[in-house]
Amino acid sequence: MVIGLYKILTSHINQLTIILNLGNKITIMKDLFKNLPKCLPIILTLVFIHSASAQFVPKNEVEKQAAKLVQAYQAEVGMTIEQASEVYEKIVEVIDKENSIRNSELSTEQKKMSLMNLSKQETAHMGTILDPKQFREYKKMKKTLQPINY
Repeated sequence: MVIGLYKILTSHINQLTIILNLGNKITIMKDLFKNLPKCLPIILTLVFIHSASAQFVPKNEVEKQAAKLVQAYQAEVGMTIEQASEVYEKIVEVIDKENSIRNSELSTEQKKMSLMNLSKQETAHMGTILDPKQFREYKKMKKTLQPINY
């Protein structure tokens, strides 16, 4: 979809460039204002997509890992930007907690139980973010993408 929008926008820009090269400034203004209602949604969509992708710029290893997971889930689950943002925040939180559990003084069995409980809580929370179809796909993928390693 973004590629299609990009091609349409590029086409309009190329038309404006040709008009500019001809030096016909009046035609440029007429065409620009005539096509503005068509171009504006495209321009706003591209700006929105760019700004939405910028929110997933990772600052540390946990955020890098979370961003990769969100991208993998997004490819199959098809989340909205709002859903992806919430999933990203939850995954960052879970990875931080997992690291705390792994680095704790708990016994191996306690760590195992804590990690299993954390994973169940994460899955339950994702059910509040995703619709039922997305949630089913998420649960299938989670087994592979986020296995519980003790």
